Amino acid sequence: MPHSILVIDDDPLVREFVDLVLSQAGHRVSGAPNGAVGLETLGHAKSDLVLLDIQMPGMNGLEALRVIRRLRRLRTPVMMMTARGDIETVKQALNDGANGYIVKPFTAADLLKRVSALLAAESRAPVTPPPPKPQPAPQPSGPDTFEID
Repeated sequence: MPHSILVIDDDPLVREFVDLVLSQAGHRVSGAPNGAVGLETLGHAKSDLVLLDIQMPGMNGLEALRVIRRLRRLRTPVMMMTARGDIETVKQALNDGANGYIVKPFTAADLLKRVSALLAAESRAPVTPPPPKPQPAPQPSGPDTFEID
């Protein structure tokens, strides 16, 4: 089943590579050159997955991730894409709500594997049932007294 994937990265070559790989796998891919445009795109169109670069001019990927998690009612999965693979950056991204992380440069096979895993996990995520409706207190059916012979 095709999914809608938004790629937010300031590098046009990365956006083109990701678009090519994921489009050939049957997904619908759209791109945004920075965090602000990416957030605007998310406001107008539903995405099943966001691929988000960390190092971008203006609003960086971690700032955009925090906005996505704070403002979006839908918990769209987000995978960070970056050349920064240090443990502190990975921990910060995951603590801020990222669902996955891939370090550049990456292969087409690695990208497909990670995207497929995130989309599969999202489709298996349990749907939280609505809270039960409060039940009215039972009304007494008769008098609270009784006779003893």
